Amino acid sequence: MVLITGFGPYREDMNASGVLVRSLKEDLPTTLDHLKDLLAFEVVTCDDTSRETEHLSLENQLDELLRRHEPELCIHTGQAPPYNKIMVERIATNSFMREVIDPGRPVAYWSNLPGTEGLSVALEAHNIPAGNSFYAGQHLCNHILYSSRYFAEKTALPHKSGFIHVPVLPEQARHHRDAPTMPLDMSRKALSIIISQVVKAHRLQE
Repeated sequence: MVLITGFGPYREDMNASGVLVRSLKEDLPTTLDHLKDLLAFEVVTCDDTSRETEHLSLENQLDELLRRHEPELCIHTGQAPPYNKIMVERIATNSFMREVIDPGRPVAYWSNLPGTEGLSVALEAHNIPAGNSFYAGQHLCNHILYSSRYFAEKTALPHKSGFIHVPVLPEQARHHRDAPTMPLDMSRKALSIIISQVVKAHRLQE
């Protein structure tokens, strides 16, 4: 099983990653038909009442999804208004809103999703702008990758995980007036390529 997550609206009426994940769930591209029984698309929503409620709601939802689906692979996604390309994140740190998530946990984790080293090249080959990043931010995007890696290491639910940042959608321009955007069709194609390549790489490692 492959768990693919995005975020629901956060302090605005939509989130590009949640729209993307729902779109694939409702209308799976034909290129992924052979994997349809292995894919679980889920949107995570976080309570932003306080830092603590955001932290707890994210980790509680992630824990529930991991227990429900028992995935071997997790591809987490989130939106990044400054980016003009798909960004493959490499590292998640023990940091949330400029504070330590948990002092008893490791300082950082590397993404260990198979096949990520070639993702940006594969996407560029399909005329989709892409790159690699070593900083997933200080908020929910970094947090979900960090927590995903932590849960895989510390619980009986082992899986490999990584994170993909996507640009905002053209429909979000009114909230992000100076940000570059990417149409949904392109981000759908990008995530479809990512899923296919990650699954292929995982099977080669088995």
